[in-house]
Amino acid sequence: MALLHLVLFLFSVLAAAAQPAAGGVRQPVEIRFVPAGSSGTVSLGIYDSSGKLIRVLCDEWTFNRFRIGLNGLATTWDGLNDEGLPAPPGSYHASGFVVGNITVSGEAFHFNDWIESADSPRIVSTAACQPLPGGDVLIAARLSGALGALVRYSPESEARWRTLITEDRPVPAAKVGLAVSSSMAFVLLDGKLRAAGLQSGDETPVPGEWQDCQAVAARGDRLAVLQNGTVRFLDLPDFSLRGEAVAAPPEIVSLALLVNGVVAAARDGTLWRWDTAWTRIDTPVDTRVRAVSSGVGDTFWLLEERVNGGTGIILCSPTEGRLAEWVPGPADGNAFAVAGSPDTDFFVVGLAAPDIQRTVGIKRGADGKGWQFVFDKRITTSTNFGRRDGRLVPSSNDLPVEAKVGLVENLLDSTAPRDLVVRAVTGRSGTGLTTIDGLPLLHITDQPGFARVMLVTETDPPRAHFYQGDGTSVEEYSLGNLGEIVSFDAGSVELDAFGEAVHTSASEEAPPAAP
Repeated sequence: MALLHLVLFLFSVLAAAAQPAAGGVRQPVEIRFVPAGSSGTVSLGIYDSSGKLIRVLCDEWTFNRFRIGLNGLATTWDGLNDEGLPAPPGSYHASGFVVGNITVSGEAFHFNDWIESADSPRIVSTAACQPLPGGDVLIAARLSGALGALVRYSPESEARWRTLITEDRPVPAAKVGLAVSSSMAFVLLDGKLRAAGLQSGDETPVPGEWQDCQAVAARGDRLAVLQNGTVRFLDLPDFSLRGEAVAAPPEIVSLALLVNGVVAAARDGTLWRWDTAWTRIDTPVDTRVRAVSSGVGDTFWLLEERVNGGTGIILCSPTEGRLAEWVPGPADGNAFAVAGSPDTDFFVVGLAAPDIQRTVGIKRGADGKGWQFVFDKRITTSTNFGRRDGRLVPSSNDLPVEAKVGLVENLLDSTAPRDLVVRAVTGRSGTGLTTIDGLPLLHITDQPGFARVMLVTETDPPRAHFYQGDGTSVEEYSLGNLGEIVSFDAGSVELDAFGEAVHTSASEEAPPAAP
């Protein structure tokens, strides 16, 4: 019996010794190869005997990242797979690609008119807008990356954009109000009032307690805030109290400062004015007022909802009544927000149609008749973008992500493949092209957050169009010289049961040349 125990013990010791050392092979194995080209980046993978990629060894490395030897370039493999586990004993193959001068250039942004260039802020939705003196527009916006922002937009200037404030906002505010004085911007976020300088963008403390506010309006050096049923009028910039309008009508949702007093829209669609007391302003019986905003002089703009489901933007005077009207067309959608300028007959209106959020700046004609569009920005939902009839469309089930491309001949290896299937991919490290089994070939962008990609190729000349979208815009890139890829063989590796590895280069594997 003692002899049997000794035999079992020796067997267990030998079996343990036959396992690979912890962390992989005892010594990393050197992988040597001759580059199939004079320049470019190298992607190299380790494949098992079934042809499955188990390790991305080199991810778009430049030549200077390799050791340079007499027999070409060299790197090492530690015997681990991509999960960090030791590869089992067996035969492995190393092969890859040299990617040459493939050009990547931005072509266009689709389905989001706010994004005009790579320098534009990535606005994914607008919560409120307010015209500024001189024709600029201040936007309370949500940017890609779960950011809230105040953005200044100049529709008639080449220097279009200036982002005043950005902050992390994983969850958008349920209710946003925006007002501007001559020097400050006021934002009402879920009942809390905040302020920032229009020029500096620096946040300015608002003296006092300004929680649970329902509406805000500003004009020149005056500010009006509705809180707990009272509208408080403040002088700026010192926020001194100049008066109050108590016992406001119930459920006021929107305020507009006049030269004298204020007008207000209630949730039930009624319209009110305060001068020395609250009085109701008569409106057509088949309409409901949903929002108000200041106009030139003592005029004001109101957003009117009709019983037939339509909407209109009306310019009004407390004494003269209705002065002008703009009504969205049948294809424009319905208005849901309005913001006017106290300096010129200019207003910004938010319009909603199925899968489209639209923001339009409109100016009244010089003769007081007609309307002129200053800008028209649309965000079209493109979560399921794709192709239809050869065109990019915001929703389609046709989403090509793979394409077959011809490769440059490897003059050092006549058996090297001459074509390759590439795939468009997206992930936490960005977007790009890989082989069908996942070996990275070309990074397009390093930005995460793109849920959908598409690849469309052209044969003459060999190029492709790469599309990436996050649901609120689709970016298009042109890939030139797509065929400048060369395949190469980096030899084989034998891992034995003891974790020892032996590499045989491709040239050593090749049979001797015929005499």
